[in-house]
Amino acid sequence: MSREHPSVLYIEDQPEMVDLVRLTLRRLGCEVVGATDGREGLALMRKLRPDVVLLDLMLPGSDGWEIRAAMLADEALRQTPVILVTARAPGVAPVGGRPLPPADACVTKPFSLGEIRSLVQTVLQQHAASYLS
Repeated sequence: MSREHPSVLYIEDQPEMVDLVRLTLRRLGCEVVGATDGREGLALMRKLRPDVVLLDLMLPGSDGWEIRAAMLADEALRQTPVILVTARAPGVAPVGGRPLPPADACVTKPFSLGEIRSLVQTVLQQHAASYLS
């Protein structure tokens, strides 16, 4: 994949959160695309092949668990780095007792924009995204 800037897909049902993260990640040189429900996010993921996915767990349509399961079942998406965005702290069982799906990182709401910026930068670097300096 030869893009000038790393791409981030943020699947989040609150558009204002996507806008805030977009402004923050532009400082890293990232292009951020938002999706407001799980089905739209999965379709965009297949079309755009982002470098990182920020995945909210509580979504209309398909929730974050379903999206993550679909990614893991899809050879083309399986290796895409994922940062979970959740209101539930790691190690605490979510509603229904479902554990958090596997991911490269997890951030708990409310989060600081600096925390998101740092996590995205770290995950991109771990996945050999050499366009960040």
